[in-house]
Amino acid sequence: MNNNSNLCTWLNMKHFENDIQIKLEKALIKYDLSPVEFSFMHYLYDQYDSKASLLEIKDSLELSSAAVSRMAVRLENKDCKPIVRYHSDDNQKAVCLKMTTSGIEHFKETSVVVDKILNESFSSTEFLALRDEILTTNIKSEDVE
Repeated sequence: MNNNSNLCTWLNMKHFENDIQIKLEKALIKYDLSPVEFSFMHYLYDQYDSKASLLEIKDSLELSSAAVSRMAVRLENKDCKPIVRYHSDDNQKAVCLKMTTSGIEHFKETSVVVDKILNESFSSTEFLALRDEILTTNIKSEDVE
């Protein structure tokens, strides 16, 4: 049954994602970061001058305003002080964040670890089998239509 195949594929995808999440959590804990905090810093790092408003970060990471604000506070309070908060010159009401020099260095160091984990995960036989399963499920779905 095709629906069952879709369900199995989806569950296998979730299992694979969960495995990666656990590997990232274990590796990033040594750097005093969670995977979501790493994503937060990655977004900032990718911006021009490593700056962004809380609203931009919220929209990009698809988080609530409260979650972004809490995460900004957590990052501001970390020992390496990876980010600083400031108000935009254009709009004094807009709260913005900027990565510090130590934050950029910390991000670069952790991104090497994250890249290694992701490269290993995406070149694994488990991922290759999952990829084939996704492609096969998609082909079966097209044949049914």
